[in-house]
Amino acid sequence: MVDTFFLYTFESTHGAISTEKLLKPVGCTVMPVPRHISTSCGIAVRVEPEKFEESKKAFLEKTELCPEEYHVYRIEEDKSVKRFDFEPVAL
Repeated sequence: MVDTFFLYTFESTHGAISTEKLLKPVGCTVMPVPRHISTSCGIAVRVEPEKFEESKKAFLEKTELCPEEYHVYRIEEDKSVKRFDFEPVAL
């Protein structure tokens, strides 16, 4: 079974916490950043595919972070075959 989702990652814990508060009404969860992606902050905000466009709009309208302080990835993970694919997403 393949799990697909979007992940906002950050250079600082402050960025992760402020984004979680911002996207809470949209529906998000906090999770550790997979080591495949980064070891910077360690905290990421996960958004399901059906909520991504809404989260992107809310994030871009309200965030105080500059583009250098965050990254967004589309993740595909299949734990049955231990496959983890990710690609950057431009906002």
